[in-house]
Amino acid sequence: MLRKVSLFFLVLALIFSGITVYAVWKDALPLVSPIALVEVIIGNSAASKSPKVIYGFFPYWNSKYADELNINLLTHFAYFAVDLNPDGSINKANSKREQEPGWNKLNSKTVGKLLYQSKLLDQKTVLTITAMDTDLIDSILSNPQNFDNAIKSIIDVYHQYDFDDINIDFEYIGEPNEKIRGGFVAFIQSLKNACLGINKYCQIDIDVFGDAATKYRLWDLNSLNQTVDHVIVMAYDYYRKSSSQAGPVAPLTGKCQTKNNNLCLEQDIMFHISEMTKIVSPEKIILGIPFYGYEWQTAGEDFLANTYPGTGSMASYSRIQTIFSDPDVSSLSAKWSESTLSPYLVFEIDKEIHQIHFENPESIKQKIKLIKSAGLGGIAIWALGYETPFPDLWNPIKSLTTL
Repeated sequence: MLRKVSLFFLVLALIFSGITVYAVWKDALPLVSPIALVEVIIGNSAASKSPKVIYGFFPYWNSKYADELNINLLTHFAYFAVDLNPDGSINKANSKREQEPGWNKLNSKTVGKLLYQSKLLDQKTVLTITAMDTDLIDSILSNPQNFDNAIKSIIDVYHQYDFDDINIDFEYIGEPNEKIRGGFVAFIQSLKNACLGINKYCQIDIDVFGDAATKYRLWDLNSLNQTVDHVIVMAYDYYRKSSSQAGPVAPLTGKCQTKNNNLCLEQDIMFHISEMTKIVSPEKIILGIPFYGYEWQTAGEDFLANTYPGTGSMASYSRIQTIFSDPDVSSLSAKWSESTLSPYLVFEIDKEIHQIHFENPESIKQKIKLIKSAGLGGIAIWALGYETPFPDLWNPIKSLTTL
């Protein structure tokens, strides 16, 4: 305690003598305030006191926003991502013999500084490992040599870059056979054992589709529940840029109760989480929260209006906010769906009708109510940087840092 008090007064002395704390950080980015550092020193940081997990995924392509990020509230800072090859090695170069951007950015000064500052904030740093192709996943999980290579490759990177935890994001489209499904369970078990061998506090988290508890997917949740520390539910992309209708990206509610209602949805988050909690311990479930939306040209202004093929695109929260001052936009109307508890915009550009469905502080607030009432473990943000420079999406998240 005496050491913490002494460090506290040392930091205060530096601050009030006009010497910025940043000066003692080698090449540090202007992310962490001196007050935030003081809170870490006295054991009162957001990360150390938060009763819920606040996971933030930082994709390598958002490195340009690194000096604008608001990471103080996070408990877990997850670098996204390092990809695997079919033989289980780390994907370091593409077909043109250029460095893969995920691997390249991990070795950059920018990411190094972010990971360093996350450590200063007493947050857990997480290595995200991806496999986004069905054949690639099959190759790793069905071939013993590739399986072993992948475990070793992941552990080597984990150890080399001093990560705390590992996040496995294998996105298998369609229904796998039993061998592949069982192979994933064995893979997670082997990875956990290998990681615990070098760090007794190592945790392994997995990312799953929202419907993972209602459809036959890669993830055998009954078996995985015994091994994984967190199950991050990617509760977004219910409607996406290729959708034939403009609809909510992350609808909390709105699932059809009858077949005769044309304005309801096939699925919603409440239903999927309800089914998930029947299999996975609620405190392990982390609800994915999108900091983005999708924009389409639509045939009308109505909710669930038909979209024009090929017009869909991702819209970051930053893009959504700047629309309000865009001189090319007319007839702008902000709407709220009581059915899905989510917002959307309707506007015109060159006499064409457009819609953007997205998340705002109120829709995130409603999701946090679900987290608290259902006893879920917390949230996972996809993705850090999509909100900059607008901080208001963080306001409802602050409530997760207190009981």
